Amino acid sequence: MLILGVDCSSKQGSVAVVKDGRPLYQCVYDSNMTHSQNLLGLIENAVTICGINKKDIDLFAVTLGPGSFTGLRIGLALVKGMAMALNKPCVGVSSLKAMAECVDLDGVVIPCFDARRGQVYRCITEGRTVIADDDCIMAADLEPFIENCQKDIYFVGDGKDVCYNKFSKYTNVKSHSVLMPCIAYGACLLAENMPPQTHFELSPSYLRLSQAERELKEKNK
Repeated sequence: MLILGVDCSSKQGSVAVVKDGRPLYQCVYDSNMTHSQNLLGLIENAVTICGINKKDIDLFAVTLGPGSFTGLRIGLALVKGMAMALNKPCVGVSSLKAMAECVDLDGVVIPCFDARRGQVYRCITEGRTVIADDDCIMAADLEPFIENCQKDIYFVGDGKDVCYNKFSKYTNVKSHSVLMPCIAYGACLLAENMPPQTHFELSPSYLRLSQAERELKEKNK
């Protein structure tokens, strides 16, 4: 099966192509341009380098969130458009679980995005076992789990510095050299084992209200 994966859930985006579980192409980008300016060109580049045609793709994988509201909408819109135009199935996956899937760290992995205001989007995993599902919480609320966990803990993602700064005093919290993994690759790996969907079924998972919605809610109190 040939899968093309896309992730725009943070400032760093990624594109991947996987064939039968084997990576053919991985790219993580971080530039001053927006995902809408970068993404389509990177997909075209991936297809060219892999020597394939978009019509050869069996499945599209895309991250649904949590993460950047604007980024998620851009990634979803592009994948839904390609899936519809090519009449191909697609699969939407958690951006946090996709991040955990593509790192090789021996212990408990906490993929996290910086949600600002002292909050992080996070899940907690060990291998493919989900210990705590996706949520948006105060970073400080992770402390009881860290205190009681008997295994090594690794934070991954653009929220890792927030967590390492707060919890570095714990001996079970371990550092590592992974910067931002290719989340799109993890999305492809997860999508291989999930039932295919149509582009109509995909929708973002924000986990919290947007800033505009929060301000309107406060105003209407």
